[in-house]
Amino acid sequence: MAETLQKNKKARRSRGEGSIRYIERIQKYEVRFSVGVDVNGKPIVKHYYFKKKSDALAFMRDSLSEVGKGLYVDPSEESLCSYCLKWYELYKMPSLKKINTKKKYQTTLKRLSNMSVATIPLKDLNTELLQRAYNELKEQGASEATIRITHTLIKNALAHAKKSNKIRDNYALDVIIPKDEIIDEEEKNARALTDEQLVDFLKEMERSNYYMLALFMSKTGLRPGEAIALNRCDLLFDSNKVRVTKTYLKEAKDKTQESTKTTSSKRTIPVPSGIMSLMKLYMMRQPNKDKNAPLFQTLKGTRINPRNALRQFKAVGERIGCPWVNLHTMRHTFASKLFKEKVDIKIISKLLGHKDVSTTYNIYIHFIDNVVEESVQILNEGIPDKLPDKTQSKNHNVIELKKANYF
Repeated sequence: MAETLQKNKKARRSRGEGSIRYIERIQKYEVRFSVGVDVNGKPIVKHYYFKKKSDALAFMRDSLSEVGKGLYVDPSEESLCSYCLKWYELYKMPSLKKINTKKKYQTTLKRLSNMSVATIPLKDLNTELLQRAYNELKEQGASEATIRITHTLIKNALAHAKKSNKIRDNYALDVIIPKDEIIDEEEKNARALTDEQLVDFLKEMERSNYYMLALFMSKTGLRPGEAIALNRCDLLFDSNKVRVTKTYLKEAKDKTQESTKTTSSKRTIPVPSGIMSLMKLYMMRQPNKDKNAPLFQTLKGTRINPRNALRQFKAVGERIGCPWVNLHTMRHTFASKLFKEKVDIKIISKLLGHKDVSTTYNIYIHFIDNVVEESVQILNEGIPDKLPDKTQSKNHNVIELKKANYF
């Protein structure tokens, strides 16, 4: 009996090993351990709370190990934004000479104050929180350069915090800076069909299962992956619009992923009423009429494969004398038509789902140049065919003057 009680009795931790207990009231595990003594010789006891016992044990083990090695860091309650501001004012600003550089830091600090990690205490900060904050900045439209400047400020401030034993690690070192949108080479190098070539192309495609895909992309400017990923419910017949929220992904279960190329690619854009009327007829003939079924289907009612569509597009392109045709050609043809009609580039950029106008400009610079050149030609009206003959006019005046003097 005594032996059984001895086995069930918990071994008491030695002094300096710390303790863990479960507090029913708050439903958390409390970790308590000593990190030394104060000036009066009294133990300095720290206590922390965790939802999981495993986390509590791991934290206490690591902390006691650091206490034993003299490396223990007392987590700081100060927020990230507050510490970055203090670091800038005390250590960075005195070394700055240029006014513009100071203004950049001040702007960055203001940006940081609006970020989701601004009020997070240093003791609770980690790499994941910083990464999420950077990703949010990107989704809000910040450029890679802007995020990098913000990252540099945070990284340097955290480096000082680590040196001052405010934090254990510089959590900014492992963060990945979100990149700017990269233009696909296939998209960038794609060419547009002329009005006549487009008519010929669509005529050749009439008997193909990809006819409506080609026609739809040429009148909406959707990326191939966006168009192929559409479902029947994405067509809004009440407002003559199409909702773009997905893109094609071969590896996915239904061949789509619930995200577009960029945040700005998620959009709802108008569709010509004539196209919407044709889409109604097209959808009535489809084998799979479920609202969540693919908008562009194979004969079996499944989502079409981009590779098969590309082969058909290139074959038709060869027949009409345009062997360079690819799936992006319809999108470029759409953009080219709008540029020729003098539509504002901001509207074109929005319809195409570009992050900003600069992306549209970089891809379609050759179209813009052509429109500018053609626009100047309207100034030919009213221009004389030849220069005035100033010499002949002058001699005529002299003769008349002599006649006047003679009489």
